[in-house]
Amino acid sequence: MLGGGLLSNRIRGGADGYLSPAEQDEQTQRRPGTDVSLGAATQVEIDGGEVSFLVPFQGQWPNEYWLRAFRQAHGAWPGHLMEPLVDEGRGLHVGPLPASTLEDHVRAVKDRVALANRIYSDEIEPELRRQREEALRREQEAERLQAEVESKLKLLLG
Repeated sequence: MLGGGLLSNRIRGGADGYLSPAEQDEQTQRRPGTDVSLGAATQVEIDGGEVSFLVPFQGQWPNEYWLRAFRQAHGAWPGHLMEPLVDEGRGLHVGPLPASTLEDHVRAVKDRVALANRIYSDEIEPELRRQREEALRREQEAERLQAEVESKLKLLLG
């Protein structure tokens, strides 16, 4: 009933619990580097009607800015459900929770990751981009000034 494969499909997939490789590629290409997605559930433990599991992130570990967005999304977590814990470098640890609430928890985890993706792409990434552009502008201005000073010195001193 709660086998790793079925649980993995529920966590990763859409309505039918499955994303084809083409759909996964499409999601990756849409906004490379900004969309964090969940991998297959691992370390599934069932004990006395309660279940615990680890959900790794698919691909690379999210950057610190995305993790900040994930923490910001804390307010959207349903109060009656147990929040997942970020297990640094490994993924999200979920549980122990009643097996009967598994689908609610999985849906909430997926929703929180989606919200964190939106916060990152709508709020954090534009600010990071602005900071990178400003740093590049300052660097180019410094290079321009360096070249101008060197040119004047060459004219003045030979």
